[in-house]
Amino acid sequence: MKELSPLRRTIGLVLIMIGAFWVAISLGFLEESFMTGQPVYTVLGAIVALAGVLVLVLRPKGPQGEDPGIDAAPKA
Repeated sequence: MKELSPLRRTIGLVLIMIGAFWVAISLGFLEESFMTGQPVYTVLGAIVALAGVLVLVLRPKGPQGEDPGIDAAPKA
């Protein structure tokens, strides 16, 4: 399996950290903020963190649905 590009890995990790931070603030685990006690930021944070996980887990497909990380045999 092909490794993740550094850019894709960075984007995924940043999204996870931002999402976790928003959830922690909205649930009151971090200092008081305008986001504290607001359920909308809990939901948004969870969605952003999930998007980060998806960036790390899912692989883009090639033009014909082939995985670009797999070396295909040349077609005759």
